[in-house]
Amino acid sequence: MAERYKKQLGEVESRTTKPENAITIHELQRIKQQLDNEVDQLRATRRLRDREQQKTAKLWRIVSLYYYVSFWLWMIYLIICSEAQLGEYAVLFSALAIVAIIGIIALPMVFWVESWFSSERHYIKNLGSLTLATDRIESIRNTQPAVFMNAECYHFEMRTRTVTYYVNGQAQNSVQTYLEKVVSNFIVAPFRFTHWLDCSQSTLTDVRKAGITKIKMELTVLCGDQATAELFRQLFQRFQDENRHRDDFVNFFVSKNVDGFEKRLAAITDASKIPGWISSTWFWVSTAFCLGWPYRIAFNRAVGKTDYNVVKVIYISDPSVPAAPTAAPQPRSEEDIISDLQKSIKVTLDRLNAGLSESDGDAPITSLSKKFYSKL
Repeated sequence: MAERYKKQLGEVESRTTKPENAITIHELQRIKQQLDNEVDQLRATRRLRDREQQKTAKLWRIVSLYYYVSFWLWMIYLIICSEAQLGEYAVLFSALAIVAIIGIIALPMVFWVESWFSSERHYIKNLGSLTLATDRIESIRNTQPAVFMNAECYHFEMRTRTVTYYVNGQAQNSVQTYLEKVVSNFIVAPFRFTHWLDCSQSTLTDVRKAGITKIKMELTVLCGDQATAELFRQLFQRFQDENRHRDDFVNFFVSKNVDGFEKRLAAITDASKIPGWISSTWFWVSTAFCLGWPYRIAFNRAVGKTDYNVVKVIYISDPSVPAAPTAAPQPRSEEDIISDLQKSIKVTLDRLNAGLSESDGDAPITSLSKKFYSKL
């Protein structure tokens, strides 16, 4: 990619017949814009690859998969025990058969519940055309964020429960005591700001030209200046001081939200070509027949994936109000503009040669709005 843009820059610089400066500026701006877009794509691909290398499975998914495998192992054991009548040879086989029956009944409930909260279900539920997905992202970009200060007040209470266990095939009961978390109050206070700005990237990269692409969405809300950050720090500290004594323990945290924001989206270039087996109906049919994990593995292998970060910047005052003028700026000559554009392109190309490598992913889909600024 760097060689291609070096060649274009060289062609502009080596023309024997110099065109009008306005034409040269226009061509350099076009080259710079194309180069910036491709660099954005490379950076997004690099972030995605780095995330894949550092990715760790969630504990709940590991537990679900473990229980799923255990379910089929107990099922196989129960079939063998029934056919070979192993219970006639030792009491241990009969006890294990009872455990197998309990496991076959209880374990599916675990991965059924986990399937409801799984990322695959949300991707399939939010599957639509690429145009619909980009329109939805654009709508999220044009929607103001909300920031909340939260306090979860709780304590622990002693509870008792009866536990049944087996000794030599005989059922025994015992009473156990344990601590249970009791939430006494949940307090939410909004952080009020006056202006906001959307600084999300303008391209959706690594979208498959054919087939389905999973889009993992992230939401980031930042303070736009020192005054906003300092006011938020003071208000959050006051919020903590006012509520820290409401119970034995208080968990303080900040939450952010944008109406319509979804953490999981999926897009297909041609909505008429969605495979028949990729649907919410087949997802739940496979889960009901204890084939949910094979279905989810097949789904993840059949689709591509990318990520998109929605970035909102908030202010407590209008950032567009200019500061007091000092000296009037001197107008720049066309030669200076051409020189600055050439330097900027060369700096970007040097950075490409120094570290970035060309992405082997699909071309980006550019369909999002430019930065959006709004007064509340």
